[in-house]
Amino acid sequence: MKLLVILLGKCRTCGEEVEAVSKGDAKCPKCGGPVDFYGGREVVKLLDCEIRDWERIAALSPTAQQMVLQALESGTAPKELYPLLLKLKDAGALICT
Repeated sequence: MKLLVILLGKCRTCGEEVEAVSKGDAKCPKCGGPVDFYGGREVVKLLDCEIRDWERIAALSPTAQQMVLQALESGTAPKELYPLLLKLKDAGALICT
């Protein structure tokens, strides 16, 4: 589990919106053109995580449960969820490799 900054940009050639982890490797996936970056957003990247203690997850509010399950399914979460995910990991309820 890592906290990353996802860079947001736009292709100079075709106008496609592009997301990248670093500016160095960023090329437009549609046409291969150069990308102009204009901002970024922080996200939590979940790498191969699974729930090991369903009772601890069940103790969360329904909203928090839904957010955690959606994050595990998609592999990313908003940075605001990072403290909760860390607590779950430290408690052994969430295992990430």
